[in-house]
Amino acid sequence: MRILVSVFAAGLLASACADPSGPAYAETESPVDDNGKADATAELYVRAGETSLWVSRDISRRSTAAGDLLVLHGRASRTIKSGMGFITDDPFGDFEIKSARTFEVTWPLDTARTLGDGVNQFVRLDFAPSPGRPDMLAARIVVRPRLVGFSGSSAVYLTSELTPVIRDGAVVYRATGHTATPLADLRVTIGGIAVAVADVRRPDATHFEVDLAPAAAFAIAGSSAASARIELTATLATGATLVKQSRLGFAVKKLGVTAADAEQEWPNASCTTARKACLGNLPDGAIDLAACGEALEVLACSSQIGTHVDALAVEGALRVATTRLAATAFRSDAAGLVGPARVDALVSGTQQAAHDRLDGLLGRWYLTSTARTTALAGAVDRVVLDTYARPLALVAPTTPVPADAAVVRSVAADALLAELATHDFAATALEQSYPELVAGQLAAHVASLRELRETAAIEPYPGMPGVDVLTGRWLGLYFEVTIDHATGTARSVVIEFD
Repeated sequence: MRILVSVFAAGLLASACADPSGPAYAETESPVDDNGKADATAELYVRAGETSLWVSRDISRRSTAAGDLLVLHGRASRTIKSGMGFITDDPFGDFEIKSARTFEVTWPLDTARTLGDGVNQFVRLDFAPSPGRPDMLAARIVVRPRLVGFSGSSAVYLTSELTPVIRDGAVVYRATGHTATPLADLRVTIGGIAVAVADVRRPDATHFEVDLAPAAAFAIAGSSAASARIELTATLATGATLVKQSRLGFAVKKLGVTAADAEQEWPNASCTTARKACLGNLPDGAIDLAACGEALEVLACSSQIGTHVDALAVEGALRVATTRLAATAFRSDAAGLVGPARVDALVSGTQQAAHDRLDGLLGRWYLTSTARTTALAGAVDRVVLDTYARPLALVAPTTPVPADAAVVRSVAADALLAELATHDFAATALEQSYPELVAGQLAAHVASLRELRETAAIEPYPGMPGVDVLTGRWLGLYFEVTIDHATGTARSVVIEFD
């Protein structure tokens, strides 16, 4: 590919020399359209080498038998003979002529990650010969994740464009916003599923930022399904609740065209002295590097400063996790969560989950060893919390046995855990998600389940022959679990909210 690009560049330079009167370079950028005010801007336009180029602002999503594609639509003022997409030294993006002056570039969704991160995407265009005009031009396209289709409260102001930044050793796509009135709480859901609390932050009373993992962004980008809707629920200090909805897509942020060597005109980001100094001045342990630039700019310094998560670091963190899970304290809690017979299975499942989570951090880059150690420990903490909140994901269910009190209690406790995991308590007077409640009251969570498994009374349900009931309190909330007396299976779980 290097030879191809070099030959291509030589041809462009020769063409540019043949056209000294016309500009050989032009670039434009999408206008700022925060809060969705300019969703109607359909195309970006540039002109160089006596040639005009338009590309669709929005990158569309197309379903095919081979999988979904991201699609860029473009057109030119001259007849296109051929073309290709490439980044750095490699072909990237499938080029197709649709008519004499229109073209498409497509990317399989599962390979388009670098596009969303903001890499320089180049498109070579070969034209029918025309006196005084270059036969070849190169376009540069920079793409951004972008929120579209806003609805809901105009009092919640939200950026349309998401910026790729580095946080916790990896690229995330960040949206920012604010409200005029101080916030008491902010919840974000995608298709009704809560975005992790760690990815929704409020740096001050009125501002907020929301980070999306690239995998999550690509899963919903361009989709109109209900499962792809992003919803922000802002609770103000006054008690009022504001809701804002949008969807996610990808859009062209910058469009340029040149008759010279595109890679020289738009070189990849480098680790400048100023950026390296900025990173070096961040506090020890810092994991949010957005203050020093966008993701690709910051990552350009990863070979000069900082440290990566390697196999040795993962092995060390896993040893610490294994010791923690083997300790009496965790095994005692495990017995309360799932009963003594399933303690070993829960410990083993948690250890495997920790191994998988830590393996997922391999290759991540942190500024300091302190930040890396904190990140690895935090990953284990999240796995352990998942175990406390959803232990049934790691053990086999209790097999019902009618009239066996110990088994009936275990079935009831399993049913309560399964029901709890379906609730978003943030919408209740508790104002927290289920994992947040568990994390904040870990001992009480375990104690309520232990009591249900070990000592709860099994009584006939009044007015319902053949049905037994077990009652208790979970973090202060009254619950009852009904059991079919003949089979020992759980029939229903009721949790009462004030």
